[in-house]
Amino acid sequence: MTNVHTIGGDVLKDMLITGAALLEQNKAAVDALNVFPVPDGDTGSNMSMTMNAAIRELKNGKPSTSAVSDVVQAASHGALRGARGNSGVILSQLFRGMAKSLDGVKALDAKHLADALESGVDAAYKAVMKPKEGTILTVARAVANSAQKDAKGGANVYQLIDNMIRMGEIALAKTPEQLKVLKDAGVVDSGGKGLMLIYRGFKMALDGDSIDDYDESAAMHTEMHDNDEVILVDSLEEITFAYCTEFFIEHLSPTFKPDDVTSLQEHLQRIGDSVVCVSDDTLVKVHVHTNVPGKALQMALRLGEINGVKIENMREQHRRLIEERRAQEKEFGIVAVSAGEGIDRLFKDLNCDALVSGGQTMNPSAMDIERAIKRVNARNVLVFPNNKNIVLAAEQAVHLVNNASSQRAVVVPTTTISQGMAGMLAFDPSIGLDSNAKAMMEAASCVRSGAVTKAVRSTNIDGKEIVEGDYMGLIDGKIAQVGPDKEKLLADLMRDMMQDEGDYITILYGQDVPENEAKNFLETVRAAYEDADVVLQSGGQPLYDYYIAVE
Repeated sequence: MTNVHTIGGDVLKDMLITGAALLEQNKAAVDALNVFPVPDGDTGSNMSMTMNAAIRELKNGKPSTSAVSDVVQAASHGALRGARGNSGVILSQLFRGMAKSLDGVKALDAKHLADALESGVDAAYKAVMKPKEGTILTVARAVANSAQKDAKGGANVYQLIDNMIRMGEIALAKTPEQLKVLKDAGVVDSGGKGLMLIYRGFKMALDGDSIDDYDESAAMHTEMHDNDEVILVDSLEEITFAYCTEFFIEHLSPTFKPDDVTSLQEHLQRIGDSVVCVSDDTLVKVHVHTNVPGKALQMALRLGEINGVKIENMREQHRRLIEERRAQEKEFGIVAVSAGEGIDRLFKDLNCDALVSGGQTMNPSAMDIERAIKRVNARNVLVFPNNKNIVLAAEQAVHLVNNASSQRAVVVPTTTISQGMAGMLAFDPSIGLDSNAKAMMEAASCVRSGAVTKAVRSTNIDGKEIVEGDYMGLIDGKIAQVGPDKEKLLADLMRDMMQDEGDYITILYGQDVPENEAKNFLETVRAAYEDADVVLQSGGQPLYDYYIAVE
């Protein structure tokens, strides 16, 4: 029976089933994180098929009892049998290590789980000939280390799982800093993401949450967001080894010993890469990328009989992906620098194809913008920096793209979020790239942009004494109003912005502004400017309490 200190086998079974279901539901999002030429471009699908094989083993009644040890042993056996791709084999080894650690355990407590996770990581690292950091292995190790620390600190198993999710997501977010190919593409590791979906499913099962309520797009919203397009290289030269080769070795030779697996790994490493060889008492699972799959099979025959052979030409897979992407290529695309989830949504409603997180104090680099441009599957791309400090970086990014590919990009030099939105509304698909950029900037220039923020230090600018903590009202980037009374400053700022009148007023309130305060401001503006059409929306932007646009 489950209590706050232990998890029984039946509950663990539900956790595994929910983890598999959550991964299956979101496998396309994980697939989309793959960065070519990292092998096995369907990480989400491969991991999902591996998990589904584990669940089939569970549902077929293989566990002899409801003990934790029998449940995880069945899942481990099923995962190894059904392991697909590099990521799937590694996942099966995580379960294999857990099963070994949990042998004889009837109910799972915090220490059991922490030790099992650590054992799983050890098995997974040993299975990979040349482990790389910034991958699923790194995320799994961070989770295991967190669990060990929490268990030693007295956490119960439920608290331990809560923190596993938090620490795993932190480790996942850091993977681009550990693996250059991820950083260049602006994505996190796909295998690590798949693993965190499984672990998150564990928690959802314990909390009684439905996977239908899980919003993966929100969960993946980080500074490197909008990675729903894989950046593909046009050249096939980066594929050193063309054939993804997988098979089982069964009916092992009577003279078989565990050292034979290590020896096979070493031989395979000489003819390929991405080598993973794992075994249990009855079979060996092999995965290798090589140009001579026949040699790999010949080596394996020394250990037993070969079964379940799968050989895929990765160069041909890549050609097909390139052709499909080019067939779907649009004439125009839009990239915008954004700040805040609400503003992200507004830009997407305006048909923006890719967003780059940025703004004051968090200016994106030229490389960040370049990556976003490349993610847009369009021949012509319009880039909206939406901040005066980002215009030069955007121009440098456009220069890099135009000099290195057939894609053409141009900057629409907007300096505020409000200008960016107004400019996008002027898009005309019937005219050329340069003509669009000119028309969009003309539309953007007709907007008066206001912003309200707090002074972080005392100073004197343009004859205005500013005290730390004062509110500042800016119009088109210049300080127009300063004072400690926020309500008065808002009224004065609106008066200045409406001197030349305006028919439309848009107010975006920031992440730290209470909704009732924003609604009160809306009613005040409507009462003061009855002839104007006033709209209030949550922008979610940091630092700035309000962005205001008058047209």
